Amino acid sequence: MAKPDAAVEGVRNVFLKLRTRSGLNVERLSATEVDVALLAELPVVRRYAREHAVSTDQAIVDVVTRVTADLEPTDRLIADAVLALGVLDDLLSEQPKLQGLYADDLGERRNALAQHWAAYHRLLGVTDVPPAPTVRTLRGSIEARALVRLAERCVHSPEASLLEPATDSREPSNSIVVVGGAVTDVVVVSDDLPGIGAAVQATSFEEHPGGKGLNLAVAARRFGLRARLCAAIGGDEAARELTRYMQQEGLSTELIRTTPGEANPRALMLVTQRGETRYLGWMNKGKVSLSTTEFEQPRTKRAIADADAVLITLEPPVETVQWALDTAARQSPKPLVLLQASPPMETPQQLYRHLHGVDYLVGREGELRGLLSYPGRPDSVDALAEELLTLGVETVCVVENFGAKIRTRNRSRDIEGPNVPLEDTPGAREAFSAALTFQLLKDGGDLTSDALEWAIQAMTVNLTLEEITDSMPGTEDVDRLWKKSDVENP
Repeated sequence: MAKPDAAVEGVRNVFLKLRTRSGLNVERLSATEVDVALLAELPVVRRYAREHAVSTDQAIVDVVTRVTADLEPTDRLIADAVLALGVLDDLLSEQPKLQGLYADDLGERRNALAQHWAAYHRLLGVTDVPPAPTVRTLRGSIEARALVRLAERCVHSPEASLLEPATDSREPSNSIVVVGGAVTDVVVVSDDLPGIGAAVQATSFEEHPGGKGLNLAVAARRFGLRARLCAAIGGDEAARELTRYMQQEGLSTELIRTTPGEANPRALMLVTQRGETRYLGWMNKGKVSLSTTEFEQPRTKRAIADADAVLITLEPPVETVQWALDTAARQSPKPLVLLQASPPMETPQQLYRHLHGVDYLVGREGELRGLLSYPGRPDSVDALAEELLTLGVETVCVVENFGAKIRTRNRSRDIEGPNVPLEDTPGAREAFSAALTFQLLKDGGDLTSDALEWAIQAMTVNLTLEEITDSMPGTEDVDRLWKKSDVENP
């Protein structure tokens, strides 16, 4: 009998210890008691860390993920699920029933693998699917054999392509990542807003899935884009309702960070019958937060690397917004980057040196003024835009009253909003941003007059004061209104 390879056995044993809980990721490596020195000392890991200028922990995750992606389909599935690497993320993005493969708990991952064995294989193009294992046999010899094969590849000269930077030749995939918030909207509608010490009676009170990030992701998905939302939610029933809603909308949830046992963030909106809105947000930031460590996760890094557009709101903590802007700007080729200037920030100066990669900055005039250290000083929209452009932004979009004022360094255009019975609605800017992104990706990045006017129309398709996220339009909705507008204004 052949003598066991000590190096392979050692690496395999490390994998066996790391397969528990959330699997192999940078956050786990930085906190685990498992001795990962054998992985850190692998020649391919040391070389990858040096040539890609990343930490050793990141190099371990990247190398193991890439080696796993080159295994035979069955071994690939098993190693991917056991270590929760996310190799199949793209294939699972529109398969909500199959996404248990990357659950935080190893038992849940095993259950998903056994239950959907044939479906996973078919996603990989396998027609002659091997017999499905039970959870018990997976836990026994099957996982161990797959991890031996993974260890062999890691130890014995994996493909040189692992060390090559990604090329710039990929075709657009209409894939976008939204970095923002997913909250429970509490919407109160009344005829008037109360003054200090006064009381008015509401005409309606409703709770719905919401958040600017979720609005953007839902709208983008309805426009046919492959949208992924990166956000933090709690672990209560409201959070579970949000997850169910995302799955219902066909949104991938692999970039959603869940905090078990914690209350989901809420947003209270006081809305008048004219559409005037007052917001009071509670993000539960002490317990529920999208931290910068999320951007070290392999699945998040791959999602942004593969994205044609990255849309960011100011809902996450400022350091996370900074990280998202910088991560998107460093990609090659660089994706389209849109920043939505809401909700207000206490210290907007912290963003200034990170704005150089922003292609489109979108917000109400007041929201955009809030990004300046002296918001009252610019006496016009042109002066406001000029200061924001000086910070590195390519295009400023002042969007309110269902119209838009567009400013670049060499272009200025004002588009009046259509005549509608409301002054504004919550979610109007998210509909505009998602529609504009859709048009820009379709037109190869060109900002055409038709693209702008189509995005304007998107804000007025499903006018509502209550169901904000669910009112996000789809392509057919906007096209129908667009054609009607063409007929009325030949």
